Amino acid sequence: MVTDTRDERIAKLEARLTKGFIAIGEATARHIDVTNWERAWIELLREYESLNDEIAAHHAETVQAELPAMPRAEVEAA
Repeated sequence: MVTDTRDERIAKLEARLTKGFIAIGEATARHIDVTNWERAWIELLREYESLNDEIAAHHAETVQAELPAMPRAEVEAA
């Protein structure tokens, strides 16, 4: 089983969100009930947001870990 990278997952979700948004808009214009489509689209959006939150948290941890520690005297003066 091949696992997608985060970038690949984001790209796939973005493509699905875009396609779904367009389809919902077109169906709505034709007066088709899109309630279930909207629910599915919102679930995709939540997955996308969650993945982006995960990436942001990982980035913040990485940046924090890369920062040099302040000498004790500077910490107390700050």
